[in-house]
Amino acid sequence: MVLRQFLNAMGRVMFTSVFLVSTSGRGLERLPKPKNVFVNSTNMRHILRWSPVRFPLGGITYSVQFQGEFERHHKKTWVVISECSRITETWCDVTADISSDVDYDLKVRSQFENITSKWANLSKLFNRRESNLRTPRLTVNVRGGSLTLDVSEISKNIHARIYYWEKGAEQQILNISMDHNPFNVNLRSGITYCFQAQLYISGYNKSSYPSDPICETVNKDATSNEIVSVVTTVLLLGASILVVSLFLTWKLCCRVQSAWFPKVSAPYVPNFDTLQVDTTREEDRRKEFCDAVQVLPQSEPLLSQCQPLTREERSNCKTDIESWTINSGMSGNVSQLQCPMAIQYWKEYQSQQNSEFSKLTKNGTDTTQIFEEFNKR
Repeated sequence: MVLRQFLNAMGRVMFTSVFLVSTSGRGLERLPKPKNVFVNSTNMRHILRWSPVRFPLGGITYSVQFQGEFERHHKKTWVVISECSRITETWCDVTADISSDVDYDLKVRSQFENITSKWANLSKLFNRRESNLRTPRLTVNVRGGSLTLDVSEISKNIHARIYYWEKGAEQQILNISMDHNPFNVNLRSGITYCFQAQLYISGYNKSSYPSDPICETVNKDATSNEIVSVVTTVLLLGASILVVSLFLTWKLCCRVQSAWFPKVSAPYVPNFDTLQVDTTREEDRRKEFCDAVQVLPQSEPLLSQCQPLTREERSNCKTDIESWTINSGMSGNVSQLQCPMAIQYWKEYQSQQNSEFSKLTKNGTDTTQIFEEFNKR
C-alpha cells in the first residue's frame, strides 16, 4: 500500500511537469474556465454559483470579483471579494456586496497553483429587484387574549403581511403588517381566528405566495390564571426573601452588638428607700414575745417574817427578793435567792396565782382581762 501511494505521488509530479512544459508556450488555454455562472437570489439573499472545473490533478481554487454601475461606467475597475478569493467551493455569497438597486456584473475564474484560467462572466447583469420571495413559515402561539406571531423569513428589506379572520367568516378578512419577530396581536376571547402570512418587499411591488391558514382559539381565562399564578409566585418569593433578609440582618446586629458592646452584670445595690426597719415599740415587743411577769411589792406577811433579821440582813433580803424577781423572769433560776422566807412566800403566792389563772381560763375570760386583773392586785 505504501508503494502504491508513492507511485501515485510520482505520477502526479511527472504529469504536472509535462503539463506545465506543454502549456508554457501556448498561454492558459489548457486550464478551463468555470461555466454556467449565474446568481440564485431568494428572499434578498444573493448567491453566485458556477459549475466545477474538471482537472486531472485536482486542487482547483476559484476567485470572484464584481462590478457595480459606478465601477463599470466611471472607474472601469473590478472589486475583489476577499471572502471569495482562492476558495474551493463552487458558490459565493455576494449579498453584502450587492447593496443597491443597480445592475451588477460578476465574474469568476479557476486557478491551479500559479496557473489561472480566463474569467467567466454572467450571461446578463443582475439586479436585486429580481430576487424571488418564497412562501413564509408562520408560527402562532396563543396566550389568553394575546397571540404571538412569528415569521422566520422577515429581514431588513423583507416584511410580512398577516391576514386573519374569524373562522366561518372568511369574507371579512383583516390584515396587519409586521416588520419584526415576534409580533403580538390582541383579539377577543372565546373566538377562533385563522391566520395567513405573506412576504413582500416594500417599493418592489413583489410578494410571495401566502402560507397555509393556521386557526387558533383565544382563551382569556388561561391568561388570567397564568397572571394570578405568576403574581402569587412573585409575592411569595419576595416575602420569603424579605423574611430571610430581616432574620440575617437581626443575627448580624446581635453578633456585632455582642462583639462591640458586651453585657456586664451590675453589682447588687440594695434599695434603702424600701428597706423596712423594725420599729416595734418596747411595749408591743413585750406583749408579743415575753410572758407576763407579776412583780409583788413587799407585804406585811413577808415583813413580819423578816423582822427577826438584823437591819443588814433585811437589806440583803430585800435586795435578794428584787434580784430574784428579775432573775426568775429572765432565766428561771431561783437558786441565787438567799432569803428562805422570801422563797417560801413566793412559792405559795405563785401557786395561788396559777390556780386563779386556771379558773379564769376555764370560764372563758379573755387573757388580756386576766392580766389587767392581776395587775390591779
